[in-house]
Amino acid sequence: MRWQIGWLGVAFATLLFGLGLFLGSQRRTSEPIHSTAGERLQPAVTGASESATSGTVYVPVYSTLQLGLTRAMTVDLAATVSVRNVSIAHPITLDWVRYYDSLGKQVREYLEKASTLPPMGSVEFVIQRSDTTGGPGANFLIRWHAAAAVDEPLIEAIMLGQSGNAGISFGSRGRALIPAPER
Repeated sequence: MRWQIGWLGVAFATLLFGLGLFLGSQRRTSEPIHSTAGERLQPAVTGASESATSGTVYVPVYSTLQLGLTRAMTVDLAATVSVRNVSIAHPITLDWVRYYDSLGKQVREYLEKASTLPPMGSVEFVIQRSDTTGGPGANFLIRWHAAAAVDEPLIEAIMLGQSGNAGISFGSRGRALIPAPER
């Protein structure tokens, strides 16, 4: 027995498909997501003067990339910077998280005040794909400290984008600065 749908069935299926696409493409008009800090970090109760370990980490991120050799074509990228406390026993405190553009100008401050990341905790700071203010040479500086001797937190950036049918993804790792800048 053969299935026969007919033009009415095709029209109904097309209508349902179009309705699904329309409803699925509706975007929320809420504020853009810039981090999970508000959900995962607690205000710090200790000052930087009590630190046994501290540092500042430089993290390269890319909000745009040049594609192609023959013509100037760029692709916009989303970036997520992940800060991971690798200590199983001690919290770390993030003193500040700053985002800079390709010219070294500060674009955004992610923390209003120093915040504590619990042992084995992580937090993300997000640059949305539509935010190209950083440019191809954007970067983060992240200042942290801990009251106990701990390993440096693991700080990485993941960039994601799309050009036509091709997906683009890559990562970069933070690098400790010596001496660590205080500003």
